[in-house]
Amino acid sequence: MIKAIFCDLDGTLVRPGGFVLAEDINLLRQVTSTGVRLVFVTGRPSRCLSDLPAAVMQLSRRVITSNGASEVVDGGTRILAALDGQKVRDFAAALRKADPEVSFATEFESAFGYEPGYAWWPATDTGADGFSADIPALTSNGLTITKLLCRSATLNARHLAQKAEALGFSVTVTYSCRPEEGGPVEVMSPLASKGHAVRRILQEADLSATDAVAFGDRANDIPMLEAIGEAVVIGAPTEPRLSVFESATSVGKWLTTHDERWRTRRPESRETT
Repeated sequence: MIKAIFCDLDGTLVRPGGFVLAEDINLLRQVTSTGVRLVFVTGRPSRCLSDLPAAVMQLSRRVITSNGASEVVDGGTRILAALDGQKVRDFAAALRKADPEVSFATEFESAFGYEPGYAWWPATDTGADGFSADIPALTSNGLTITKLLCRSATLNARHLAQKAEALGFSVTVTYSCRPEEGGPVEVMSPLASKGHAVRRILQEADLSATDAVAFGDRANDIPMLEAIGEAVVIGAPTEPRLSVFESATSVGKWLTTHDERWRTRRPESRETT
C-alpha cells in the first residue's frame, strides 16, 4: 500500500502559468485524508514558494526545496546541505576555464546573487532580493549558499552539465529545464539531491522505498524517481533517462487508475509531513 507520496511541483503538479488540475488537487486531498504522507520536492528555493497556488500549499506542511539543499516545514526554512564558499570559487574558476562563455549566480534561499553577465531566469531569479557582484564577492559575504547556477552563452544545459561533471568536483550537478535549453545548470553540495531528501524522510518515517510513489518530469527528478519503489513521469519524457520510468498524463489520473493502492487504507490522523 502507498504510505507516502513525493511530488515535484513545476511541470508535474503545477502547469505553465501556475495552473493546477482540479482533479490532481481533489485526488491528493482524498489520498492524504487516509493518512498517506505527502511531501512536495522542488527545485525552487524556499523564497520562491509564495506564488504557488494556495490549493497546492494547503496540501502539505513540508516542502523539500532547492533540490534537497533546504526544506520548509510549517513555513520555517532549514538549510540541509550548504555549499562551501571556497569550493564554489574553485569550481567556478575551473568551469570558466573549460567554458569561457559561462556566467554564474548564487542562491542563498532568502536572496539571489548574480554576476553582471548572468541572464536571469524569470521563473525564480527576479525580485527585490537580487543583487549583482562577481563570484568572489558572492561567495564571501556571509550568506549561506545552497546553489551555484551556471549559464553558458554557447552550450545547452546537457552539454554544460557534462562539462561541469567532467571537472571531477564532489558536487551534485543537475538541471530542471529541458536539456536542449540554455539552463541554468545547478550545482549543489554532494549531499543535496531530491534522492537524498526522499531517502532521509523515508528513514525518519520508518518506511521503505516500496511504501512510496514519486511523481516528476525533469532531469532533476531522476534521483528521487530512482530512490522510490514506484516512480512516475508526468507527461512525455524530456530525455532518454526518463524513459525507463512509468508515465502518466497527470498525478490525478495515476492515482485514480491505481486507487486500490490507497483507497483500502483505514483513515488515520492526517499526516502530511
